[in-house]
Amino acid sequence: MTRVVTGEPPFAGRVGALATRHGKQTEIGPSLAPTGLQVVVAPVDTDSFGTFTGEVPRPGAPRHVVERKARAAAAASGLAIGLASEGSFGPHPAFPFVTADVELVAFVDVAADLVVVEQAVSIDTVAASQAFAPAEDPTDFCARVGFPEQALIVRPADGSPVRICKGITDMAQLADAVVGAAAASSDGRALVETDLRAHCCPSRRPVIRAAAQRLAARLVRCCPACDRPGFGAMRHEPGRRCAHCGLPTEEPAVRIERCECCGYELRTAVDGFVDPARCGRCNP
Repeated sequence: MTRVVTGEPPFAGRVGALATRHGKQTEIGPSLAPTGLQVVVAPVDTDSFGTFTGEVPRPGAPRHVVERKARAAAAASGLAIGLASEGSFGPHPAFPFVTADVELVAFVDVAADLVVVEQAVSIDTVAASQAFAPAEDPTDFCARVGFPEQALIVRPADGSPVRICKGITDMAQLADAVVGAAAASSDGRALVETDLRAHCCPSRRPVIRAAAQRLAARLVRCCPACDRPGFGAMRHEPGRRCAHCGLPTEEPAVRIERCECCGYELRTAVDGFVDPARCGRCNP
């Protein structure tokens, strides 16, 4: 049976350095409180690991990048523990036709050679874009995305890397940015899009917080085999049967928990049947 740490939190008295330039400590720090870890911000240029606007390409898959950022935080701060998060937008892991926000949060204890990464997925994050000519009114678009709480980015609609304006939260500033970007674009239009950086995107922050909370839950669980922290769910195997047709579906049938340190795995069957609404045969 998995042992949950009781009494003093497992990382009480220790400090972890978080790589962020976008205020993620407000989501990640409190979420990791059950572990006892104190979170401080590390002097890391996280833009060097890729930007949402594409000026700096992300150097690898999100899982690789988030670990590199966490290690950079540890190195820059001189601490043994580094933390980082990484967000990406693309096809939902289970429903490829739906765009999802996938947020990863990484914990790296360099001294203990322990790496734990957790994630949260959401389809509620606001991610939208629309091209405008300077004479067109963006009011409806702004209302739809939640401007000005949700900040905007404006760039030339032809993809030119010049005249990219970020963090726009004022209508006058937006109008000026559209005029400048449209003038720099070969088609005379500006692309207005949501600024997906964490401090500019309110709908991303709860997803980051959820990933950090899942990370905390992992860090207070110990492996049944080696007793090191970080034991938790890693993946699922599909095949749970539909309540109507009785055939296997893509819904999880087996939950697999794994230790990041020794590799021990625990397989647990998922009880119950699948609602026919989530069956690819009954509800194609």
